[in-house]
Amino acid sequence: MSTSTRVHATESAAAVNAIREWGYVILEEAVSSGPLEVLRERMDHDTEELLAYCESIGGNPRERGHLQQGPPVSAEFVFPEVAMNSYVNRVCNMLYDHRPRLTFYNGNTNCPGSTTQRLHMDGRHGTLDPEPVAPTSSVVVDIPAGPMNTENGSIQIWPGTHLVRPPEGGPSVPEELEKARLATEGPIQPETQVGDVLIRDTRLWHRGVPNRSDRPRHMIALIVSDGRLPVRGKLDFQKGCEDALEGHSVDSNANYIDEPIDYLFAPTRRIYKHRQAAQAESKKEQPNNKD
Repeated sequence: MSTSTRVHATESAAAVNAIREWGYVILEEAVSSGPLEVLRERMDHDTEELLAYCESIGGNPRERGHLQQGPPVSAEFVFPEVAMNSYVNRVCNMLYDHRPRLTFYNGNTNCPGSTTQRLHMDGRHGTLDPEPVAPTSSVVVDIPAGPMNTENGSIQIWPGTHLVRPPEGGPSVPEELEKARLATEGPIQPETQVGDVLIRDTRLWHRGVPNRSDRPRHMIALIVSDGRLPVRGKLDFQKGCEDALEGHSVDSNANYIDEPIDYLFAPTRRIYKHRQAAQAESKKEQPNNKD
């Protein structure tokens, strides 16, 4: 499996075959190191601010140590080599029947001392039994800003599980289904060098695992989808990013605005408010045991 799922960035056809069969592929040497060094330095600084913000609201609303953190969305930090990578775009154009569209641009940071996430998918299955499993129509493009390995919390992925449908289609993976899969084939933690890119079907089972190193592991995350799929709205970038995002074989789906964009705290704030609302609703549904 290791040879078929790890290919050079120029081997587009092999990459497409790997995604269809195993649900993921690693494109080696897809991104030059310069932009990633810039992003890693900035994201290191941003992590400190985001951790302080989480403390101010009572803690990280996600699992301990796993931050919802993307890079800045201003011109000096939006690089075409990252946001519109030509090798990734070629793979996506071969994978879909229609022009691909960028539908997500953010990321995550795995901090030292993090815990293990629940097993989940980033998307849902569009079909259920007895219908056939639908072909890949959306992929996550994970671009680590530095080396990614088992020591610093490389993402855990379960090869081939994009073809395994949970009873409700996802995104949660029931524990009994996890155990059944583990009996036949277990997960892996792919290791990458600076410039390697992990492309995975949004339905592939995965989880964040502990970072045992002494520094954060940043991963920029894009979602590139078949252009036929509906979208919730455009992605906000600051004016000046047009040169990096326009004129490529993937639709940028971008909205360019003048005012500053809260790229750092807003995603965590949304997660926090959603969790508060869910907890409040859960309390309403609990029986009143005072009588």
